[in-house]
Formats: sequence, C-alpha cells, structure tokens
Amino acid sequence: MDVKWYGINALEFRCADGTDFMVDMYVSRNREKLNIPSEVDKYVSSTPKWVLMTHAHWDHLADMPQIIAKTGTLLYASATACNIMRAVEVPEENLREIHYGDHLEFPGNITVDVLESRHKGYSGEATKYDVPPTRESLVSAGNWRCGEVFAFLIHADGRCILNSGSANFLDEATEPVVCDEFFCGISRWEDGFPQMLERNVRFQTLIPTHHDEFTRPLSEFSLRGDLPRLQEAIPNLVAKEIPPLVWKSLPL
Repeated sequence: MDVKWYGINALEFRCADGTDFMVDMYVSRNREKLNIPSEVDKYVSSTPKWVLMTHAHWDHLADMPQIIAKTGTLLYASATACNIMRAVEVPEENLREIHYGDHLEFPGNITVDVLESRHKGYSGEATKYDVPPTRESLVSAGNWRCGEVFAFLIHADGRCILNSGSANFLDEATEPVVCDEFFCGISRWEDGFPQMLERNVRFQTLIPTHHDEFTRPLSEFSLRGDLPRLQEAIPNLVAKEIPPLVWKSLPL
C-alpha cells in the first residue's frame, strides 16, 4: 500500500490493485476563502473511490463539494458533515452518513471500522448540525461545526492503519486499539495527550499529521514543533515523518 500526505490530515491511499481512497481531503488551506478551485485542480488529480471524513471542520471538509463534483466520489461522513454538504447542494447520492461502531466493507477486501473519537477542546452537542445550516452561513469558517468525531481503523493490503484527525481520544476504552501505522493528528497537542496516546493505542509506527502551518498554501509548506515536543514527552516514541505530496510505500 502507498500513501501520500497533502498536509493537515489529508491522506490518499493506493492499494496494490489500484484502488484509491482518501481521508479528510482538503488542500485549499485558506480560512477566509475556504475553497480555492485552482488549488484543488492543481493537487487533486486522481479519482478516489471514496473519501472518509474524521470531522466537519473547514480545514478537513471545505474542498469536498468541488472534489465530489470533479470525481463523482462518495463521501463517508457524520450527520453534521452530510448536513453541511446538503446545504451547499452536494447530491444525496454522493453522501453516505456513518455512525460510531459502523463496519464498512469495500471491494478488494478493504474494511473500515468507524470508532468514536474526540476533537481537541471537545465541547459536545453544541458542535453539531441536526439539519442543514443555511448556505449563506457557511461563508464563515466558524460555522463549519466539528460534528461527530471519528477515528478510522482501516484494513487493506494486509496492513492495519488507524487514523485520528485531532490530538484527542475517547479516553474510555478498556483495551487499546492495535494497528501497524497510526496516522495521528497532533496539532497543538495539550497536556495529557501523551498519556492518552500510550493508554489508547498500540502501534508499530506513529506517522504524524496536522502538524503543519495549515493556513499557508502547499507551495509554502512548513512544519510546526508539535512532533519534537511529543518526542520529548515520550522518549521511546517510534515516529516517522513523511514529506508532503510524495508517494511512500508502507511499511516505511
């Protein structure tokens, strides 16, 4: 299996049989404009079979209307994310509403388990949309509410991959999640996160995501100091970075 990172938590996976799918595909990286069509056309050149969405914030979801119109892909996302997509007139046939505990099966013996997770600074029900918001309200990044937050446990090509888009967990599991690679959003992680990480996940390799300056365009890509801080907090952490916009084969 190959993977390409587009910054933030935007990931593209390509299986040995050519199946292509994405997670949180967002490349415009602009809080004011939200979606920049020329950036999407420049960087999103493949046609994913489906896209998984960890949560509905603008820096994860706001390019999806254009990507769906461009590729015809299916979006697997929360009720909140789907309601935002309905508000901007994404066709219902392209939306697949998912829920905690769902087990998704795809061609090529690919499976995805939808796990309950948390966003950093989680604030519960106030972050959801039970009905579509007005289209006009979505010109403001702040109105792209987080909604339900997922982690995805993906089995494909003989590998087990976990993805979480934010530096937080549902810290109630009786048993840790076990995976080969953990693509983990570590943006501005806070006190307590290293301990939650060690309690909740058993991984061979942590591959950090969402530790870049995500309001700068990809042409000006730069990292923040989130990973060095985490390595200092967990001295035995096995972590490997991948550069943006470059295909890498798993295992690294």
